[in-house]
Amino acid sequence: MSAPAIPAACAHRPTHGGLVVPYVSFEHNGLPVFGGLDPGKRARAFENGLCQICARPLERWFYVLVRPQDVSVGYAPEPGLHPPCLMYSEKACPMLSGASATYRQGSVIARHPAGRPCDNPDCPCPATAPTVESQVRAGRKADDWDAWMLSTPQYELRRDAHGKAVGIQLPSDPKRIRRVRVSAERKRALDMIAALLELGG
Repeated sequence: MSAPAIPAACAHRPTHGGLVVPYVSFEHNGLPVFGGLDPGKRARAFENGLCQICARPLERWFYVLVRPQDVSVGYAPEPGLHPPCLMYSEKACPMLSGASATYRQGSVIARHPAGRPCDNPDCPCPATAPTVESQVRAGRKADDWDAWMLSTPQYELRRDAHGKAVGIQLPSDPKRIRRVRVSAERKRALDMIAALLELGG
């Protein structure tokens, strides 16, 4: 399958294998680890209101990627995206496009992207421990994803007990909710809800 066309908003970003390297991607010896978030870049994107793909400031309307479990905790754990960057990601990211049925086995953050142990003592990758979430997700069935459109006045960070930003607060009134990846099980549930609402008039 050919790589999707790169939007003008991402023309300044480096590419690898024909794909835009997201700003927040972890890199190992100059090679991007697609699907792995660099904790430092993620923090900078949160604190400065930057798009996780193109690294430019978010504008009046932006999206956050949301899974069902994110709704239950009240925040999205990834930085926001410009609308064109979201549309590109929906095609380029196997998790969002539906090309991958499961998450990769194990964390790529603490290992060389090719799966080999890293033997460079000066490399930051062995010291960057996998997150609890990445350990839980390893090999598990891919999540459903929605994209919530928010406005800049709704940009509010959720912080942990130490003041570190852990995500973007999810408001009760998003401008729009766009279905991005919907499993067969979730589609049946959504269809059932729609049918019940129609019956209820």
